[in-house]
Amino acid sequence: MKILTVTKWELRNTLQSRKFVFIFIFQIAVLMLTIFMFSGFMDMMDEGGAAFTPSLRGFAEINVHDPSGIIKGQLNPDILEIREFKGFPASGSVLLVDRFRGVPLNATLYLDYSDPRRSVISDEVKLAVERASSRMVEDLMGETPRPEVREEAVGESVSVQLVNRVMVAVLLFLPIFLFGNLVIDGIVGEKERKTGEVLIAMSVRHSDIILGKCLSVIIIMSLQIGVWTLILTAAGFRISNIPAAYITVVLSAVPVVGLTSLISVYSKNYREAGIGITLAYIVVAAYLMVPTLAYIAGSQGTLSPMTLTVKLIAGSPVGPGDILPPLASTLALSLLFYGLSVRLFRRDDIVFGPRPGIIELLVKK
Repeated sequence: MKILTVTKWELRNTLQSRKFVFIFIFQIAVLMLTIFMFSGFMDMMDEGGAAFTPSLRGFAEINVHDPSGIIKGQLNPDILEIREFKGFPASGSVLLVDRFRGVPLNATLYLDYSDPRRSVISDEVKLAVERASSRMVEDLMGETPRPEVREEAVGESVSVQLVNRVMVAVLLFLPIFLFGNLVIDGIVGEKERKTGEVLIAMSVRHSDIILGKCLSVIIIMSLQIGVWTLILTAAGFRISNIPAAYITVVLSAVPVVGLTSLISVYSKNYREAGIGITLAYIVVAAYLMVPTLAYIAGSQGTLSPMTLTVKLIAGSPVGPGDILPPLASTLALSLLFYGLSVRLFRRDDIVFGPRPGIIELLVKK
């Protein structure tokens, strides 16, 4: 296949470039430095250092009215900022506990559904009720001998787990945004060096040229993502399902490379391509991050590949409903971007000029 021929040619030229080797090694050095700084940051969180992470303590707020103090005393102040209830209307969620008259102890939780952290509040209140129930049972047992249990920390706090998973996912996706210059150089560079005419004159289809160049970049990205995955794992970061997480990130790179090639085909020079790709990558980052932040805040949907990656890193159960939406969007965007790239590359006015404007492209066939 001619696509593989173009791919091999592009890979050979890229891997033999000293500039690429330097950038590849420099990126790994930056990753190592990031891991070192992030590990120190996480250690400070584990030791309770709130100076650098004030937003992770008192993650959510709740108003409490508990004359008995039984349930209120079991709420975790490291997760919830506990406020004294002063009557309705009150801002945020409210926990009302009846006056203590023995067992049972009744409580009502008014959960504010406008608060994206409501799932954290609900879970913490349930845990507090369970702890309070156990405490009351122990008090009723009186002098009955009870086993002594020594508690030692063996896991990570909720905030540490949260930052850990998201940070690992961000680092795995980062290589996707670092190799746009390879696509620009492979497509826009042909125009700048005036070698595009020779390439098109060869017995190679336009689609083979675009897809072959993009495939070579995807292979290099896959190599970089694999190296970063091994480094993160060796550094002690837990990734529960490494193969699935790796495949998800690599598949996510396919439409991003397609979008980069589309912008490069239409651009006249490096400057235009750089500006266009910068703006496009901002949109791509928002597409990846916003659903992930919504998932962290309590949403159950898996709309972006990064959300799916966070679940795979955490070892959470993943079903068809988690896989199909990001897979469908990845496939649809890939077909759209590569299809438009090939179509534009076939037009002489796009490749050689004079290039029509975007509006003219949309209006005229």
